[in-house]
Amino acid sequence: MRLNTRSLSFLRIPVVMGTLVALTACSTLSVNDDPYKHVSADPLEGFNRKAHAFNDLADRAILRPTAKVYDTVVPEPAQQGVSHFFGNLREPVNLINNLLQGKFDGALHSTYRFVVNSTVGVFGLFDVASSYEVEARREDLGQTLAAWGVKPGPYIVIPFLGPSNLRDGTARAVGTFGYYPINELSDDTSVRLGLAALDIVDTRARFLGTDDVLNRQLDPYLFLKSAYESTRINAIYDGNPPQPSDEEEFDF
Repeated sequence: MRLNTRSLSFLRIPVVMGTLVALTACSTLSVNDDPYKHVSADPLEGFNRKAHAFNDLADRAILRPTAKVYDTVVPEPAQQGVSHFFGNLREPVNLINNLLQGKFDGALHSTYRFVVNSTVGVFGLFDVASSYEVEARREDLGQTLAAWGVKPGPYIVIPFLGPSNLRDGTARAVGTFGYYPINELSDDTSVRLGLAALDIVDTRARFLGTDDVLNRQLDPYLFLKSAYESTRINAIYDGNPPQPSDEEEFDF
């Protein structure tokens, strides 16, 4: 596979982001923030439950069986290499979002990981940086918008993609069209689609162990909504969300 010379370039990312860095350098989240402001209302529950049922059917019919075959056939070291490769491709995205949030130490962290893993780690197949205790810290545009004070909006279950909200779903769409790492590897559409499919199957295989937990829930829809929001709050606050006091009451 030919590595496109555009793959490491940030020139396709709008220059205006450089200005936004300066304007938002002080917009990072405070430890005194209310984490529950990132919990979404669910006015679209009727649609969302239908989308959830559709996604579950598609998962049971296609994605889960494919992931099981992948998990059985592909050796664990190879699976780790695939996961590391795609994780390394996302480091430039982490870098940009760290800058947009004013997290300059995080930007250096992402730069170090990308350089080390792309060279010593053989194009990201090996996570050498983690062996030096420089672990992955994922940052995305949804987290950046949260840091800028954008509210999550209503909860949305996106067909084929799963739980989200208006803020994160919009950010995901913008990120995909603005800078989607896999698209930078090749101009060949079939190669892009093949890599995207591999990324999806590899990700699903890593979550096969959670299937039993989900199946035991009385209401898997509500369980996934709660799990998604907890995960996003944890990500937005870099793993250290503020703890509300006992006296505080929150309007969900």
